[in-house]
Amino acid sequence: MRNVPKGELGRKAIHYTALLIPLIYYLFIEKEQAIWILIVLSTGMLMADLLRINVPFFKALYNRYFGEITRPHEHQKHLTGATYLFLGSLLVVSLFSKEIAVIAMFFLTVGDPSACMIGISFGRIKIMRNKTLEGSVAFILAGLAATWWIPGISLHVKILGVCAASLIELLPWRLDDNITIPLFSALLMYYLI
Repeated sequence: MRNVPKGELGRKAIHYTALLIPLIYYLFIEKEQAIWILIVLSTGMLMADLLRINVPFFKALYNRYFGEITRPHEHQKHLTGATYLFLGSLLVVSLFSKEIAVIAMFFLTVGDPSACMIGISFGRIKIMRNKTLEGSVAFILAGLAATWWIPGISLHVKILGVCAASLIELLPWRLDDNITIPLFSALLMYYLI
């Protein structure tokens, strides 16, 4: 077993914490409320990123608290993964039924960090872009474990959706996977039901 770098542990802890987004949406709020909340959060994150990118004081402040968990390209003039996560959540909540959106967001917030943690710690079989078979299997199993209890979407649709999400995570998209994973898995599930 290999050690996961400290910065990656912090990043994945935030990713797992983001599972509160689909959980709160599913259990406590309606679609319209969720859309407005996600608009506010997405706008706030976008504004924070723009300040971080363009104002040296905010860049220094950001780096002081979050620099260790920020990916190298995010230190440049790129949005952070957190901003993309809120934007991806906003997209799927706006475009799809509550069940599909929640499942797709769980694939992102549970499956994606699980793939990373297992892939780094135990991965041996490389399949694409330094991604491992073990990480992809962990993505699928964690995604299914996080969504088994959500009714209204059959198991075979969830399985195909999480397999698609795991595949999308492997591909070298120009778009951030915090958008592509929930969006494409939700699209597939929508067309399958």
